[in-house]
Amino acid sequence: MTNVTNEYGQVLNCVLTTGEGAGLEELCQGIVLRFQNAGEPEPEIIYVDRDCCGASVLEWFRPWKTKVRLDIFHFMRQFTAGLTTEHHPRYGTFCSKLSCCIYEWDQDDVSHFEEAKRSELKKKYAGYLPTEAQVLANISSSELAKHCRRRTIGVEETQNLIQGLLDSMWGLTDTSGLRLINPESMTRVWQVQQKHLPCIQDPPGVELYTKLGSTQKGDKEVQTFRCGRGLSSAESFHRHQCTFIPGK
Repeated sequence: MTNVTNEYGQVLNCVLTTGEGAGLEELCQGIVLRFQNAGEPEPEIIYVDRDCCGASVLEWFRPWKTKVRLDIFHFMRQFTAGLTTEHHPRYGTFCSKLSCCIYEWDQDDVSHFEEAKRSELKKKYAGYLPTEAQVLANISSSELAKHCRRRTIGVEETQNLIQGLLDSMWGLTDTSGLRLINPESMTRVWQVQQKHLPCIQDPPGVELYTKLGSTQKGDKEVQTFRCGRGLSSAESFHRHQCTFIPGK
């Protein structure tokens, strides 16, 4: 099954075949025709979960000259092949730090949201002024994603940070002595993944966030954003497939 969605979470087309790759050119050319008939410009970016470096994607969507980028979630998932097990106690820490090697938060957004959270806590607890640690402890990752933007940090810096992460966790074990990283497997994975570092970077000049509105926290107003990066809307659609396709 191949799904094509847009930045609004709408499924533009879906093809189900008995063999991988069948019908993809017809699907993509049908979408190109729909854009032309509707008088819509071609998209600025197409996110894919594979074939980001090949010419096949743009060939399917010809004559578009759209930038093709690899979905960062799928880029990160490839690193699990270099780990001994996903059930290792350090697995969550590794994934969290790997994400930090790729993204950085917009510091203006983060600073403003921290002030709003401080104002909210002060109002909630009758004038008590919370410490910096208390403010940070009350900010969840979902709140950050909703009210703060983030961006990729560039090929060279990402490469250096991931290499540093691997070096720092290379010999890490759990209490039973089980290593987190399988050295032989991770060496192969990292050699392949370095070629895709340019494929996960945000194209310059492309606005990936849409402002949905604002909300009040304390006496501060914070913006709410929707991010158009990646394949999150397609992944959400995948969850529904088992309900409308009968059988195992």
